[in-house]
Amino acid sequence: MQNVKKQYGLWTGIAMVVGIVIGSGVFIKAGGVLQAAGGNLTISLLAWLVGGIIMVTSGFCFAIFATRVTKYNGVVDYVEVATNKRFGYDLAWLITTFYYPIIASIVSIMSAKYFLELFGITYNFGDFANEDLKWLLFLLAFLLLSFFVVMNYLSPRIAAKFQISATIIKLIPIVVIAVVGVFAAIILKNGELGILNAFSNAALNTDGKAYVSNFGEAVVTTSFAYEGWVCATSINAELKDSKRNLPKALTFGTIVIVLFYLIYFISLSACLGNSGVIAAGSSAPIEVFEKIMGGVGKAIFTIFIMISCLGTVNGVTMSCCRGMYTMSCRGQGICPEKFAKLGKNESVSLLSCIYGYCCMLFMLLIWYLALSGIGPFKYLGAMDEIICAIIYGAYITMYVYIMKNFKDANIFQRYIMPILAIIGSLFFVICGTGIFQIVSNGDWGRLTQFAVFMILLLILMIPSVFFYREKNNK
Repeated sequence: MQNVKKQYGLWTGIAMVVGIVIGSGVFIKAGGVLQAAGGNLTISLLAWLVGGIIMVTSGFCFAIFATRVTKYNGVVDYVEVATNKRFGYDLAWLITTFYYPIIASIVSIMSAKYFLELFGITYNFGDFANEDLKWLLFLLAFLLLSFFVVMNYLSPRIAAKFQISATIIKLIPIVVIAVVGVFAAIILKNGELGILNAFSNAALNTDGKAYVSNFGEAVVTTSFAYEGWVCATSINAELKDSKRNLPKALTFGTIVIVLFYLIYFISLSACLGNSGVIAAGSSAPIEVFEKIMGGVGKAIFTIFIMISCLGTVNGVTMSCCRGMYTMSCRGQGICPEKFAKLGKNESVSLLSCIYGYCCMLFMLLIWYLALSGIGPFKYLGAMDEIICAIIYGAYITMYVYIMKNFKDANIFQRYIMPILAIIGSLFFVICGTGIFQIVSNGDWGRLTQFAVFMILLLILMIPSVFFYREKNNK
């Protein structure tokens, strides 16, 4: 096995955390969270805060693990230590085959959507009749995934620099909206805009009726908006002084994200009103800039938001390309002696890149079938949120391990934060599987989606059984 180079510093780690999370979910899910919260800004902010607390407590526990364990792929290493090699292997296969590809493919689709909007082409995913436009959207997503895979293999350093640059660029629209939101709160008193109005008036649907409030659905929707920070652990082995830098990146990065999200979301509602945010969906931030600066502002900030999404695609692709390599480092997976062989840059395995690329393209196809409403695939439209809930369930083993074994840690590190992380993860799992929705509202829709997704997951997990080795040479 070849060891990778220590080529990334603290700022790359922070850029991975902040850059992957901010740039897709906050733009894509803002309207969905507000709608699930019944159009009520206070409830939706509480959902964002709960989701953020779950992320921060989880990131803090990951940081504690990072000071003690440094191997190949942070999250898999930690779960393997907390459980056993077989469970760690299963999680590695799940993350490599499902988690990273699902996130990368859906964000590439959103990047393509924003690119089309630069040319005045708007595509709504519920428009099944416009097949030509849909093909164009997915073709662009395919080209984006292909580009980032090639870049991550040929020049990991350029990929890292792009990640840092995209992180800086993606903060611009959020900061601008935050400032404009404060401005709107102070001077806009026309009964339609302003923070006070946003808090006092819930959004109404097209029939003039209030949206049905489902707090559990709102929280699980935020899970995708907050998800991605764990991808930073995939460069654990390539991070300089990782036992110090990775904890700093996880802790600082997650706290910054929560603060940005809360300010951004309040300001978005102040500028467009709650009903406007829901109606605009993923185009809400673009409408804010169009309202402020006209067509020129709309075009400029559409580019910013597109680059934000591209930063997420790049970050997740970095992780996806390394998935099978980290398994081969353990002597596991498909032909480990071949997948562990690095390219000339001594950073990324070519075969691991190819495998990750194929998984991303497969999930891109699944998204096409899901968003087209074809057969049982129509129930997979929320698989990005469901896979997040499943992953958080696996994290619980780590938090229990911290409480049992990290005896040198203080009470806050050993008990308080892990307990909060366990509670938060259980809540995500309950909401993601649909149990919370059934109990609170009698809504069986999420459980149906979860059942269909689990069938797909089990089918694609079958090959993993044939590539596990009880005894292996690392």
